[in-house]
Amino acid sequence: MYRQTAGDRAIMTVFYLAIGLFALMCLIPMWIALMASFTNEQELIRNGYSFWVRSFDLTAYRLIFTGTGSVYRAYGVTILTTIAGVIFTVMLTSSFAYPLSVKSFKFRNSLSFFCYVTMVFNGGLVPTYILTTRFLHMQNTIWVLIIPAALNGFNVFLMKNYFATLPEALAESAKIDGASEIYIYFKIILPLSMPILATIGLFSAIGYWNEWFRVLLFVSEQKLYTLQYLIMRLQQQAEFLNSSLSASARAALGGQVVPTIGIRVATAMVSIGPIVLLYPFLQKYFIKGLTIGAVKG
Repeated sequence: MYRQTAGDRAIMTVFYLAIGLFALMCLIPMWIALMASFTNEQELIRNGYSFWVRSFDLTAYRLIFTGTGSVYRAYGVTILTTIAGVIFTVMLTSSFAYPLSVKSFKFRNSLSFFCYVTMVFNGGLVPTYILTTRFLHMQNTIWVLIIPAALNGFNVFLMKNYFATLPEALAESAKIDGASEIYIYFKIILPLSMPILATIGLFSAIGYWNEWFRVLLFVSEQKLYTLQYLIMRLQQQAEFLNSSLSASARAALGGQVVPTIGIRVATAMVSIGPIVLLYPFLQKYFIKGLTIGAVKG
């Protein structure tokens, strides 16, 4: 049985202290932003950010949630597109990557090259807009937020490399027993690929959750606004209103100001929550899938 020496314990202690310090450096800004979201705007302007709430105020959260169903609807759209997008991404990526990892597949090199080209070149914004609106007619539909981002060349190669690490004997023995490629893919390959599936799923979930640019380009109906796009518009409108108020208007309002800083940090807290809660459940798969898929192949 291996016994740690004093030097080993000292090195591990340094490592744990460094990791703990790094984690603390990541948590402190989030904590300060959380406290700022519950702080009065004028207090923030006078004294800046603080580790604790000095003047408790829920105005920013009231402006976000009260009197309108837009935020709740945007939350629903974002959750729907994230769940559907992750499912589509995992299905399309794995079904594309698996044939590329099978050495007996005749066109694997040609398809791999085609996939690689998409990572280096793209058609540009204008051709993409024309294709999406005039030929695919996906503007102002939920599909424009799901389908275009469902397949990514980097994810394909990451999953292909992971599939290549699985023993070929598993598929060969299944073929001897009469199993088809579809059966091998669904019953053998996918159950053994949970780490890389979780990794790709987490990558795509973050992308779908933070989506706003496609809404700006292809969506004009408010019912299809995502949470991030609605947050961006809310911040822009609050900043515009605050900058447009004259001195007499501020005096008429009793010196009150639109909480632009409060809205900014409050919306950050509202939007970041689900992703932060999701990551710990996928962390063990994420690390294993990312390292194996990246270095093998």
